Amino acid sequence: MNGLKTWVEIQESDLRSNVQNLRSLISNGAQFGGVVKADAYGHNLNIVTPVLIDEGVNVICVDSIDEAIAVRKISDDITIVILGYTLESRLFDVVSINAHQVVYSKDIINKLSEIASGLGKTAQVHIKIETGTLRQGIWPNQLEDLVEIMKSLPSIHIAGVSTHFANIEEEDSSFAQAQMGQFKRAVDLIYQAGLNPSYVHAACSAAVILYPATHFTLVRPGISTYGFWPSEPTERIARMTGRSIKLSPILTWKTKVAQIKDAPMGSTIGYGRTEILRRRSKIAVLPIGYWDGYDRKLSSIGEVLIRGQRCKVLGRVCMNMIMVDVTEVPQVTIEDDVILIGREGKNIVSAKEMADKLQTIHYEITTRINPKIKRILV
Repeated sequence: MNGLKTWVEIQESDLRSNVQNLRSLISNGAQFGGVVKADAYGHNLNIVTPVLIDEGVNVICVDSIDEAIAVRKISDDITIVILGYTLESRLFDVVSINAHQVVYSKDIINKLSEIASGLGKTAQVHIKIETGTLRQGIWPNQLEDLVEIMKSLPSIHIAGVSTHFANIEEEDSSFAQAQMGQFKRAVDLIYQAGLNPSYVHAACSAAVILYPATHFTLVRPGISTYGFWPSEPTERIARMTGRSIKLSPILTWKTKVAQIKDAPMGSTIGYGRTEILRRRSKIAVLPIGYWDGYDRKLSSIGEVLIRGQRCKVLGRVCMNMIMVDVTEVPQVTIEDDVILIGREGKNIVSAKEMADKLQTIHYEITTRINPKIKRILV
């Protein structure tokens, strides 16, 4: 008994296995960058990071300075790369904790140089190249000027250069190949300028699995570390090309049965009376809802596992409660465990299944589980 009415379990052995299996695909001695942005895709940065470091991951990639500070409290010496935007007012913290910052702006580079000089340090930066995703990054035709500015600043060290693929998870890789061509030309320009960045990185999960030519000197597998295939085409192509590996989801989300009640046929369920019972039914009330991250659009279509059996959500998901049909579940009792995401016996309710019902992606499902819900390493 853990005293919690909802919690998330993180399976350590599966996390280690995923890292090891991904590492087996990495080519040319490239280093492994463990991505723990968005609180480790909703799995909890403070739980996941020590396991990744213990598995020998070389770099930890985060989105924000606050995540970087959390990682630095875990390890004094692991290389931390901040992939996202850092406010100018927080750049002092970046240099202070010796984090690497992705950059693409002259103003930010000059500010980092000023801060680093004042601290007697060198700011470690990774230039982000815009190759077609139209997120962060500098256009290749602006790169030469930026590099010359950076070379003139003794407190700036170009430790890395990176880009990000727009659709490498899909069957048609032609756009990704075009991005690769742009990125390689940008990297060559940096080499020709007399620079030799240690970290050249572009490969997300799909690229790590399918395309060894994208590995360069560092890879950044994200969602696959947590046991999910980035897309169905990625999994299918991997099987066809002999690059398939075992990936095991490491997250199980649980709650408890709070109440059980019998209800006559014709009863209506929940707000708006959106569902009418078509038979005499046994209803279980579960103490979770959309505040917890159980999406309201799962009303009347979501399913959970109780005693290994699928139980349908009845009526609208409430802020802190849902109701499910347990008519066919024998011997269900108060405070039975309920699996919202995970496996019990032969049945499984996966984040992907949930995402398909919501017409979204499994990334969103795990990252939207309320971070206040306790994660437990098992």
